[in-house]
Amino acid sequence: MPNEPGADMRVTLKSVPEDVVSIAETLAAAGHTAFLVGGSVRDLLRGIEPTEFQLLTNALPEQTVDLFPRAVPTHAVHGIVMLPRAGGPVDIVPMLHETLEAELAHRDFTLNAIAYDPCSRVIIDPFEGRADWMKGRLQGVGSAAERLAEDPLRAMRAARFVATLDLEAEPQLEQAMAAVAPRVPTIPATRLRWEFCTLILAPGATRGLELLYRTGIAGQLAPNTTKSAPGVVGLLPADLEVRLAGWLRGTRALRTLRQMRFPRTTSGRVEHLLNWHPIEGHALPEREASLRRLLKRAGARAVASLIALRRAELEVEANPVGKDVSALRERLNRIEAAIERLLQEGTVTCQRTRLAIDGAFVMKILGTGPGPVVGQALRYLTKRATEDPNLNSEETLRSLLVAWDAEKGETS
Repeated sequence: MPNEPGADMRVTLKSVPEDVVSIAETLAAAGHTAFLVGGSVRDLLRGIEPTEFQLLTNALPEQTVDLFPRAVPTHAVHGIVMLPRAGGPVDIVPMLHETLEAELAHRDFTLNAIAYDPCSRVIIDPFEGRADWMKGRLQGVGSAAERLAEDPLRAMRAARFVATLDLEAEPQLEQAMAAVAPRVPTIPATRLRWEFCTLILAPGATRGLELLYRTGIAGQLAPNTTKSAPGVVGLLPADLEVRLAGWLRGTRALRTLRQMRFPRTTSGRVEHLLNWHPIEGHALPEREASLRRLLKRAGARAVASLIALRRAELEVEANPVGKDVSALRERLNRIEAAIERLLQEGTVTCQRTRLAIDGAFVMKILGTGPGPVVGQALRYLTKRATEDPNLNSEETLRSLLVAWDAEKGETS
């Protein structure tokens, strides 16, 4: 596949959209340079259509704005100007150094230090980023220590590339990551969270997390996570809450999630899963009443996630808490089979009185009186709350009710 390491990156970039080429030509006609750089070049070389483009130019921001009436300055401090387009925005970035090679020398990794001139269709690759890609290698431009010292977020980005691009970090890069590990908690939470979420949801999440563990970064993010966490996460469905739960088992999960500024709904669902983990401690496969109680209190969605989490854990951990793994697996299989039977029979229901709202609340929100629509709404909300008890709050149920009413109106 073109996006795997070792794929041919020697092809010319003929697939650059015409409107992006036109922007570069406009800059060139006005006497300015215009080079595509960054992830868009990397994606184009891999045969992937970028959603964003970055053009590096020696034009001043005010000159760029004069050339393009639709231009919008987005980062005044850095002088970045954005041009909207149907296929994704183009960021026009002013050069900070006199030459293109000097600019590329301060990029993070060789794979990102490749430029392309859309006007002459020439690839500029002074640090042999394509060769590194062919070898499945991730390394810093010049001194990895200097590049990561400039911005510790690059350490997280390195782990993300290992997870998403199936690359191997060079020893010098790993050493640089370890050196900046103490600075990782100082990274703005929004940027840190995005990198980590992309990593943990990637096909190679296990390898990315293992890199964070080897370099000490994982311990900075969440102290006391288990050594088995990377393997457990890699066996879980690509669901953010489930993978976060797999990573944070046995830790002060809520504290970590708050420090990384995860939304309350996400943090609540992760905490909910960990409160019910391991599932066999809350359900007896031979006692149907305990299974019904589990489904009512935890919710069907959470139960499915708990089964997946426990199965991954038993697969990775050879001897958890000194118990017989084969017996635990057999017990888990029996719980899963019994749960599936109950759900197929449809005999598990959530009591309406357990909802955080009642019929009067529904009538107030919908602006209606007693009637069939109130019962329909309560049944819908009950179903959603059964599937995910974290939805059972007045604020969330209000939002669900409004959305349900709007959708009902559109289809009626």
